[in-house]
Amino acid sequence: MRKIITFLILMLSFTSLGQQIAQYSQWSFNQFAINPALAGVKRCLDVRTAVRLQWAGFEGAPESGLFTINAPLKKLKKRHNASFHGLGGKIERDVFGPFNNFAVSMAYAMHFPMEKDRRLSFGASAGVQQFAYDHTQAITIDPDPAVAQTVNQMLYPLLGLGVWYNSDKFYAGAALDQVGRNKWDDVGFSSRFRLHTKVQMGTRFALENNNTLLPGILFRIPPAGPISFDMNLMIDFKNQLMLGIGYRNTDALIGFLKVNIKKFTIGYSFDYITSAIRGGNFHTHEISLQFSACRKGPRSTDACPLFE
Repeated sequence: MRKIITFLILMLSFTSLGQQIAQYSQWSFNQFAINPALAGVKRCLDVRTAVRLQWAGFEGAPESGLFTINAPLKKLKKRHNASFHGLGGKIERDVFGPFNNFAVSMAYAMHFPMEKDRRLSFGASAGVQQFAYDHTQAITIDPDPAVAQTVNQMLYPLLGLGVWYNSDKFYAGAALDQVGRNKWDDVGFSSRFRLHTKVQMGTRFALENNNTLLPGILFRIPPAGPISFDMNLMIDFKNQLMLGIGYRNTDALIGFLKVNIKKFTIGYSFDYITSAIRGGNFHTHEISLQFSACRKGPRSTDACPLFE
């Protein structure tokens, strides 16, 4: 049984984008985490963290966690609509099967306000990641002396790029991860990180009583295999409570809950797995905590253009 589970984990790890770089259902709650062009875009200090237990109870299933912080820097000019830049950082750990990936990166972004509350941003991130492979968890059908009984740890540079555009009712962005395409020399001859592309889009519709409807979509474009996407539909009740549903075409129906308590936000999501793994009731839980120094009120839309 353990051999079968190990085989499934390895197969899923390399046929799913989310297992080479971590995926989060609450991507719309922390878009800076997937696009460096958003560093400082909210013009206030923004701190967020999240923990994800994917396929809870499944042996070797992915467990992910991240911490992000970003803020704007001094404007290049004193005009209200002048260009400005932002700085951010991200710490992330992703464990799946015999693999353990820990990464630390910094992001820098330039933001160019345009007419009619529009904005164009460009960003880049750089850092290091420690990628480890535990050979002792690799099980072969017959004993194979070629399979080492050690843990290999490799250190790689980490590079990413992003672009972002938003108006007061629409946003769109794109990001590239693993630009360096580092080879896993101690794992296999052709094993390596692959270039991954993510495209995010969303809009908002005003409802009665200061409520808002927030549809959004995130495309994950892997180097090989089918494109995956998350579609979310959220209802924001007076910027105090948010409820939503989502659909991931590869394996899940998702439910969302987010509660704002002054400058803090607590988010929870549950993935009801629709793939073959569902047979064991291995569903997914994700929880997040956020702190934002952005002021609330009518002008907060300008300061926080992420429709949160």
